[in-house]
Amino acid sequence: MRDNSGKKSESCKFFFFRSESASSTVIGTVLLLGIIFSVFSIVWIGYIPEWKNDAESSHMEDIYKDMADLKSKTDMMSIVLASKANSVYINSSEPSSSSPQLVISVPFHMGGGDIPIIGPIKSSGSLAVNKDRCIMSVSVYPNTTNIASYFKSINCGTVTYNSQNRYYVDQIFSYEGGALVLEQDNQSVMTLYPSIRFSKTATNQYNVSINTVRIFQKPYAPPEIISSNTDCFLRLAGLDYRLLHDSKGTNLNRFVLTVYTKHPEAWKRYLEKAIDEADISSGEYILESGESNSVRLTFPSNSKGINRLYLSETVVKAEPGIGLN
Repeated sequence: MRDNSGKKSESCKFFFFRSESASSTVIGTVLLLGIIFSVFSIVWIGYIPEWKNDAESSHMEDIYKDMADLKSKTDMMSIVLASKANSVYINSSEPSSSSPQLVISVPFHMGGGDIPIIGPIKSSGSLAVNKDRCIMSVSVYPNTTNIASYFKSINCGTVTYNSQNRYYVDQIFSYEGGALVLEQDNQSVMTLYPSIRFSKTATNQYNVSINTVRIFQKPYAPPEIISSNTDCFLRLAGLDYRLLHDSKGTNLNRFVLTVYTKHPEAWKRYLEKAIDEADISSGEYILESGESNSVRLTFPSNSKGINRLYLSETVVKAEPGIGLN
């Protein structure tokens, strides 16, 4: 009996020892998994959104560089086309003809903000040609009457990029009339300026030069839009440079410039800055916001008159495409 009970006691002790060892292993595994999941949760909730936000912010900087490249290359086209005015490059009436054209491609990095392994999903964006309105009109008055001797309305068109971010604030970049405008949280600022210049003459009159960029569009043609998170490009074809009006040798009383745009405040601040940099005081012009998202400049508002007003346009055709060309 003693032997049997002794063996039985030893068997029980061994059984409980094995049970405690197994339980310790299970508990240790559970605790380890808990620590792993806790660390993963902290990283996922506390760090990844911040990392993704920074990555998408960096991507928006790349988009700004792409839009700035569009502005720069269009400016170069203006210079080249202006030097070849009245040549075979003039082709704005029929851009599909066989006349030579200046052609440049601008790459666009549509999607970004991805982080390898932990956050591979990219944000996306849309690139649109002539989706938004930008119209610039000029009225010229040779005397104090309200009868204009010259009027021109230019449908400038636009190239816009709309971001579709997951973490970083969405931004809209708009290239219109030769200017680059950034919109964020329903507020707009002009980051790169159009070719509009004001200056004073030795006789205390004014010279004004305006060269606007018109994105060519056939009548009633729908806007061209690409929405993607892959790379694409914008094909630019320089079609024409046209002198619209030159008042050289004819003194003018004033002119009125009106810009119809989704970003009137950005244009208003730019015009104020451009006139101020020419050492022209605020009492020498009238700048006001008008109806239908417009800003109107009457210049000058005094009796000094304009020595010369030079108005021209560069015509560019823009076509979006998939892939880097």
